[in-house]
Amino acid sequence: MTNVQIDHFMWGAPDLDHGIAQAARLFGVTAAPGGSHPGLGTRNALLSLGDSVYLEIIAPDPEQSLEGTFGERLGSLESCELITWAASSRELDVVSRRLASHGLACRGPVRTHRATPGGEQLAWDLLFPDAPHWAGTFPFFIDWLECPHPATINPSGGSFCQLNLTSSRAAEHVGALKALGLEVDVQEGAPAISVEINVGGSTITLASTPESMALRMR
Repeated sequence: MTNVQIDHFMWGAPDLDHGIAQAARLFGVTAAPGGSHPGLGTRNALLSLGDSVYLEIIAPDPEQSLEGTFGERLGSLESCELITWAASSRELDVVSRRLASHGLACRGPVRTHRATPGGEQLAWDLLFPDAPHWAGTFPFFIDWLECPHPATINPSGGSFCQLNLTSSRAAEHVGALKALGLEVDVQEGAPAISVEINVGGSTITLASTPESMALRMR
C-alpha cells in the first residue's frame, strides 16, 4: 500500500489580505506569503497545522489575468470558506491506478510551480480525480518532489484535529478513500467539509458553504 496522508486544506478568500487578516483573528498568527501560481490566477499564504499538515489561504492574484481561471471563481466568494483538501503521496501513479479501480479517472500528474517571495523556484506534481459529484469533499493529490513541506517552514497556527466530510454518495466515497489507506469519516448528505483545529486548547472549526463546494464542480 502506497503511503497516502492528509496534506493540506484549501481555505478560499475573495482577497488574500482579507484572508490573512481573518486567519490572524482566528489563530493569533499572521500567515506567511507563499507566492503566485502562474496561469491559475491565484496566490496564497500558509499556516502550519502540525508536522505534516497545513492550511493554504488561496485567493485571486490581481497581478494575473483572471478570465477563465480558478482565481476568477475565487473572487465570487463572499467570505473565507473551505473549498477542498489535498492528500500527499510519493507515488501518484499508484494512487491513479487505485482510483481507476473504483471508477475514478484522474488527470495528471501535472507539474505545478511558483516562486517564493525570496525568489526560490518550487515545483511539485498534482493529480486530479474526476469526481465532480463529490465537489470539494474528495481530495486532489500532491507529490512535493524535492520541495520542503510547507508545514515545516511556515508559522504555526495550531494543531489539526479532525476532518469531517458529508457526501451524497458516502459509501462509495469511503470505499475510494480506504483503497488509498485514508480513514476519514464520511456522513451521508449534501457535500460539505469542515476541519477542527486546536488553537491554545480551544477548537476552531473552518467550514465550507454550498457556494465554496460548487467551485470544484465547475
